Amino acid sequence: MRFTKFAAVTLLATLLMAGCAEEKLSFGNEGEENTSNKGFLSVSDLTVDCRIDENDPELGLSTRQATRNSVDVANFECSIINENNEVVKSFKYSERPTEPIELEIGDYIFKMQSGEVAPAAWDSPVYGAVKPFKIVRNETEDLSQMVCSLMQIKVSVSFDPTLLERLGAQTLTIVSVGENSLEYTLTESRAGFFLAPQVSNTISLRIWGTYAADKVNFKNIEMNKEVLDVKAGQHSKVHFYLEHEAEGSIKIGVTLRDWVTDEIVPCNVADLVVEEEWKEDGNTGDNDGGNGGGDAVVEDPSIVWDGHDISKREQIVDGIEVDLLVSASKGIKEFLVQIDSDSLTPDVLSGINICNVLNLCHPEKSYDSRNPEVFINTEEALRNLQFAVGEDVLNKTFVKLSITSFMGMLKGVSGADLKHHDFVLTVTDNEGNTTVKTLMLQTGK
Repeated sequence: MRFTKFAAVTLLATLLMAGCAEEKLSFGNEGEENTSNKGFLSVSDLTVDCRIDENDPELGLSTRQATRNSVDVANFECSIINENNEVVKSFKYSERPTEPIELEIGDYIFKMQSGEVAPAAWDSPVYGAVKPFKIVRNETEDLSQMVCSLMQIKVSVSFDPTLLERLGAQTLTIVSVGENSLEYTLTESRAGFFLAPQVSNTISLRIWGTYAADKVNFKNIEMNKEVLDVKAGQHSKVHFYLEHEAEGSIKIGVTLRDWVTDEIVPCNVADLVVEEEWKEDGNTGDNDGGNGGGDAVVEDPSIVWDGHDISKREQIVDGIEVDLLVSASKGIKEFLVQIDSDSLTPDVLSGINICNVLNLCHPEKSYDSRNPEVFINTEEALRNLQFAVGEDVLNKTFVKLSITSFMGMLKGVSGADLKHHDFVLTVTDNEGNTTVKTLMLQTGK
């Protein structure tokens, strides 16, 4: 009996020790979890509210209500982005995980949007939202709601009928945000959507065309304006109207309204778009040399160095911007740039795969002036230098040719001695009209 009792006690002790060992092992696993560097993100209950900015700002802030839920968010692309700006996980909203997503501890951004943002496009709104969140060890972060809004700058242009009937049918409004632009014809009813490269952006407006006070005898007009401090999500609605006309000149009034999803943005029109007198020769205000205006004829095609007098030679300095504005109401048929530089000789230019006579409409027909019978394809090299070429030039009525990126190289190879650098620009339109201008620069002293 004593042996049986002792055996029973020994068996019980053994079982208890085994139980303690298992319990100790279990605590060990829990300890490892407590020291892990992982946490979780839950998106299973995420709802999305998409707001559209199509309300009339004249109704006033108190009566405006954002249009919601009118965009199908099922195919919105969702991305989880870590502190190193790396996408660690992506999925469509309709395919979001139902189980918590395991992530390393740290700061993240949850981003979702309806598509890719084009540099500039018609009727192509992209909606999205960005929300920061933090992953804490062994805890679950819940994302329950996202509010998506317009991620671009929206611009629409309209004309009062009284002004419209006096403008030539080919008149254009060229709207630019940064390097990206769209051409609005007089009958264009679509809105343009532009990439917003900065937090605060500038919209450049250029009206180029013809005007006839008597609706018959048309003469060239041109005006440039800027809309300042425009942000993604805003809609700039530009309306032109005829305010006053007198013999030899016209005066155009401009109204502008900006608004975002939830509020009207205060807009001082006097600060942003200043009314100015348009002379028939394209000059503004009193800057007509005292000749009374109305007698000069605007060149067509025209070549202008934005912000500078192209007829004067200028020193290349740090930060100089060389943006050439080329207009041709009949469309550009040929655009040649001949480089005559003390530094950028044909041999030097060949080192960067270009030559000294550049054909921007047909870059494959560029050539070295010493051997004009042999064509050189310069398209890839010119695009790398951010030149507008090919279809970006051919038959266009307006082209912005920026050669600012060329200036650093030009200054770098020229040394300290005085050197001249001429760029002869020849533009021919589809009716055979030709304009030649020479951009004259210098380096050194």
